[in-house]
Amino acid sequence: MPEEDNFSQIGGARTNVGNISAPYAELSVYRNSLRLSCFGQDYVLPKGSIVALTKYRGLFSTGLRIGHNIPLYPSLMVFWVSTIFGRSRFAKLKERLEAFGYEVED
Repeated sequence: MPEEDNFSQIGGARTNVGNISAPYAELSVYRNSLRLSCFGQDYVLPKGSIVALTKYRGLFSTGLRIGHNIPLYPSLMVFWVSTIFGRSRFAKLKERLEAFGYEVED
C-alpha cells in the first residue's frame, strides 16, 4: 500500500461530450475511488463501479480508459496521460494505480 492517501495527475480527457488536451483534466486516485475532473464536471467512481481500467491508444496519445457501470456517467471515459518529448507516462500512472490496489490492463 502506498503511504499517501491519494494522488492526482493532470492530463487531458475524452468522453462522449468531447476531447480536451492537457492541462484541462485531472485524474485523482484514492484507495476507494477515482475522480475524473473535466468539462466542468467531477465524475467520482467508487472502486466497486469500475469494471476495467485499460490502456487506450489514440492517434497521438496514450490514455487510461475507465470502464464503469454508472448509468448517469458518459459511457466513454478516457484520461489522456501527459507526454514529454513524445514519451508517455502511462507506465508510471499504471504503477501508481496498482499501488492503490487497482488492476490496469495494457
